[in-house]
Amino acid sequence: MSEDNTIYIGRKPVMSYVMATLATFNNDHETVHLKARGRAITTAVDVAEITRNRYMVGMEKPEITIGTEVVEDNGSKRNVSTITITLRKGEAEVPEDVFKGKRAKEAAPAKEAGETLEVSSIKGVGPVTEEKLKLAGYDTVAKIAGAEAFELALKTGISEGKVSAIIESAKELLESV
Repeated sequence: MSEDNTIYIGRKPVMSYVMATLATFNNDHETVHLKARGRAITTAVDVAEITRNRYMVGMEKPEITIGTEVVEDNGSKRNVSTITITLRKGEAEVPEDVFKGKRAKEAAPAKEAGETLEVSSIKGVGPVTEEKLKLAGYDTVAKIAGAEAFELALKTGISEGKVSAIIESAKELLESV
């Protein structure tokens, strides 16, 4: 059984775990434990650093515990490295705009044309993708052009690769207007 403030790191995108970490702090937890093993260790470190350096500046230095687990795989035993990174809130606070999508709106280019162009005019955006973007609050070309790929991917469920291409196409569209 897992604890409310423990996040097990796996194969999801880094920003999924960053948002889970911020949500855990937002639910009145003073600490969050990031647990990973094997190849997921690098993801755990990225999650801790993005959380500390981008979203919760002023957070205490993390506590790191490393170890080794013996894992049975097809009858053979092997050692797998493990890490637990304990993040402590300290004086840092989760910014209020993290879960509201305000950053994408604030970063949007100020071109009026971007506010009137249809989202469907962006190269690579069909009806299904357009609907996902609009449901996530990205209803103008300007908002999409000003978005960050990881946030847009997280909010829409579209892959980061496709989202990056859509953002670039939106920027090109704004420049051509």
